[in-house]
Order: sequence, then C-alpha cells, then structure tokens
Amino acid sequence: MNKKKLLHFIPAVVFLVFIYVMCLLFIFQPKEDYSANEKRYLEKFPDMSAENILFGDFDSEFESYMADHVAGRTFFVGLNAYYDLYTGRNGANGVYACADNYLINDPVDRKNHIESNLGIFSQFTQDNNLNTNIMIIPSTGYIMGDKLPANHKDYLDGEYFDTIEKNCGSMNFINVEDAFKTAAANGEQLYCRTDHHWTTPGAYLAYTEYCRAAGLEAVPEESYDKTTVSGFYGTTYSTSGLWNTPPDNIEFWENRDNIGAVNVKITEGSESEEYDSYFFLSHLEEEDKYPTFLDGNHALVEITNENADGGTILVIKDSYAHAMMPFLSENYSKIIMVDLRYYKAPISALLDTDGDGENDITDCLVLYSMENFATDTDIPFLS
Repeated sequence: MNKKKLLHFIPAVVFLVFIYVMCLLFIFQPKEDYSANEKRYLEKFPDMSAENILFGDFDSEFESYMADHVAGRTFFVGLNAYYDLYTGRNGANGVYACADNYLINDPVDRKNHIESNLGIFSQFTQDNNLNTNIMIIPSTGYIMGDKLPANHKDYLDGEYFDTIEKNCGSMNFINVEDAFKTAAANGEQLYCRTDHHWTTPGAYLAYTEYCRAAGLEAVPEESYDKTTVSGFYGTTYSTSGLWNTPPDNIEFWENRDNIGAVNVKITEGSESEEYDSYFFLSHLEEEDKYPTFLDGNHALVEITNENADGGTILVIKDSYAHAMMPFLSENYSKIIMVDLRYYKAPISALLDTDGDGENDITDCLVLYSMENFATDTDIPFLS
C-alpha cells in the first residue's frame, strides 16, 4: 500500500483515537456535581434498578448524564455558541450577543398569560379590598434596543403595557416605560449586562416612580453608601455559552441610618430564620452574586424597618423585587413579600396579621419583570 493511499486513512484514525480518548476521559475523570459557568447542577448517574432499566427512563437519563459529563464539556458548549454567533445565528440559543457586551434574552412570545394573570390579580384585589399597585418592568431588549444586533425578534413590551393598562381592573398600573427609556438614553445602566435582572440604579429608579405614583417621599440617592463589586456573571451568560464575555459589576446601596434597624425574616415551610441586613454577603464568593439581595428566592420574606413610619405592605413578586426592597422599606415599617412559585398557602391569611379577623394590610404591590409575568403559571394558584 503506497503512501498516498495511507493518507486516506489518517482522518479515520484521528477520529477513532479521539473517540477512544474521550471514552477513557469520560470513564476515569472526576465527575463534577455543579457547573459554575452554567449555574446548574449536573445530571447524576441514573438509578440502576431493574425496574428503571426495563420500564423506566434509564436510557434518556443516561444520555443526559453523558452529555453533562463529557470531557471538555465547557469548551464544546462555548465552541458551539461562538460557531452559531460567527455563522450568522446570533440568538440561536435564546440569548443575543449585543453591543457593549450586553447579553440579552429573546423577547416574550405573543402567546402568553398576561391578560389571564391580570384578571387573577384584579379579582384578588377586589376580594380582599386592597389598594394595589402593579408594576411590570420592561424587558432589557425593549429598553436597550440600540444594543441589539441588526437581526432580532420584535420586543412588544409597548403593546403589552397597553394591554395591562386596559385590563388592570381594580389595580393601579404604574408604567415605568418612559422613565426607563429616558434614563437609558442618558447613559444609565438599568440592566445587568450578563444577567436578566436589573441593576441597583434600575431598581432605585423604579422605587422613585413608585413613590411618585403612591404619594410617598422617596429617600434621595445621596443618602446611600454605595459599594461596587466586580466579577458578576449572571444567568444570560450561563445560557449563552459565550464564555469570553467580560464580567459585570453589581452594586449595593445601603442607607447608613438603617444599620441596626432592619430585620429580615425568611420562612420556608415551618422553618424561619432572622437576619439584620438586606444583603447576604456570603453570596459574593459564588459565581452568581444576585442572591446577595435578600438571599435569593424564598417563599415568604418579612422585612421590618424600625426607622420607617409607614404601615405594612404586601408585595407579590418575582426576583426582580429583591433589589428594590431595601428602598421600599424606607417608606413601610413592614413588608410581607411572597413568591407564588414557592408559597403554596392562602395569601389572604397573611392579610390578617393579628388574628382579629380584620384585614390589617391595605396596600399591595405586584412587582414582576415582563418575562416572568407573561410566562408565570403559578399565579392562578393565588388565593
């Protein structure tokens, strides 16, 4: 066999060696439980019981396990993401790579739950005689449209805000669209570059808009000591696979007058713990630093501020609310914050805080991001 014919076998030999090496690495390399880049727990080895093998989902579970633990997985995820990007498929995985290192999620689909969720909150407001304000935060892509690539799906937040205004029923809709557009045009960074959440300045702007609509006096920005922490990678970074994106900063604003006056009570099931700060700094050592605000997602959080002279407010929310609560607690002595994704008891029972059969809470704020409000399927369980 001459040399020319031998050359024909080189690609096959290389491929077989590659497969052999990858198999050895899969078998012998240590298995990680958690992916820091993707911010999720990796699949565990499936149950080897006869029932699961014969009648269960062993095949699909093992396939998922292999995909999560293949050697060099982080490299290959990134390689695929950049291949999509440079071959004209920006946004193929649901995240657009945008100007100024913004990573921005796809827009909300036209088929959504906005109208039905509005109806549920409106009925809840009527049934419990609540003075309810609803604030839906526009999506990053809608406000930061100048950062998007030339080819992208349409962000229809403006249409959705019209729908909310027409269907909010007994609630008062606080529309922050104009305030956010104006601030963004003036160079304010209202949204994180590597995460789907807003920034602390974005949350503060929403707080001032809430106070204006509710007839309250917002605490001025100069009252806060500001701390900036670098190295923040959020959920859009994890989803994108674009690992060369530089990290973002995250800010913490603390009113020096409230030190020692704040109590945060977190309840999960029958267990409760109390803390003396809005900020859980241990999360700064983690890849995802957003849970530094109020320790992330919990079913029920109660915040009291001895320095505030307002009453009690019920806040029904998603995780966007966490960065705004330190500001809102300046105007309310107590905030009862509920996340319907985790809280399964009747919320109406929380309104009678002293058990005398009378509603002690008269104010309510519904605070969601546009994406979560449009897609949340837990809101129908509100009662």
